[in-house]
Amino acid sequence: MVRQSVQEAPFISVIIPTFHRPDGALAAVRSILGQEGAPSLEIILVDNDAKQSCKAIAEQLAQEAGQTPFTYAVEPAAGVANARNKAVSLARGTFVAFLDDDEVAKPNWLAHLVKAQQETGADVVFGPIEARLPAKHNVPHAYFQNFFSRRLDGPTRLIDIPYGCGNCFLRRETVFIKPEPFNPAANETGGEDDILWREVVASGGTFGWAYDAWVYEDVPPSRATWAYLTKRAFAFGHNTTGQWYNRADKDYVRMVISMFKGVAQALALAPLVALLWIVRHERLAWAYDKMWRGLGKVFWFGPFRVGFYGAAAQKKQLATQKA
Repeated sequence: MVRQSVQEAPFISVIIPTFHRPDGALAAVRSILGQEGAPSLEIILVDNDAKQSCKAIAEQLAQEAGQTPFTYAVEPAAGVANARNKAVSLARGTFVAFLDDDEVAKPNWLAHLVKAQQETGADVVFGPIEARLPAKHNVPHAYFQNFFSRRLDGPTRLIDIPYGCGNCFLRRETVFIKPEPFNPAANETGGEDDILWREVVASGGTFGWAYDAWVYEDVPPSRATWAYLTKRAFAFGHNTTGQWYNRADKDYVRMVISMFKGVAQALALAPLVALLWIVRHERLAWAYDKMWRGLGKVFWFGPFRVGFYGAAAQKKQLATQKA
């Protein structure tokens, strides 16, 4: 682990988990080093690869960081929850901000997140995302650009429904109550943030929206496909149902209810997807994703379970390299 020594705890710990994306990690960290008007911060880059594929980049970034505290750590156990938990264990800030390794923050990102948290008092604040697809990628560009983006009309305010962990800002003492706040059961399917947000709601926590805390998300051609969207949506649906089975105090009733809701969701959205497909509407990818998430809530177990991150992703990458 590479860690620069500092005298006092920073106000913000910016966490960037990375998995086989050294170039993305480089861009993400540099965007944090270029922040303007932000309080004291530290940067924590966690490489979720036992082979340390991001080590060379991390050594370069440690030099570029200068006086900004920078930590590079390795979490050898594959899994998105494992990587996030490792980073949280190293964080010293009063607040924690998450940025994914395919995201680049605008220069005033942190300043706007801090302002929004102060205005709303929310325990978790989310910001908008603008997806960037390769200009010449041969896909229905508007569908996927709209799908991978995150937008919400209106000003900074409290909101009822949370978003994903990428581009969020949270109060450490009220959100990270457990030693491992992200559930390892979601290591391969994702959705570890959704499980945590439900715990935030159960403890009386609140969510906020920072309308001007923008980041860019660079979407590679391999993701801007219907095949990727299908697999991701189906996998994400697993956790909505599986969380009730994976808990220490299993709740079979709520598990079955979630499965019935998934059936209703898939059946209700199927005709909408067909209609949007016919008219080539820009919301097609959104409806398609929700339909497959409904099916994922139903077929979340055994042979139907899709490994999307973690060990499953490593196996897929190894198979691709051998081929």
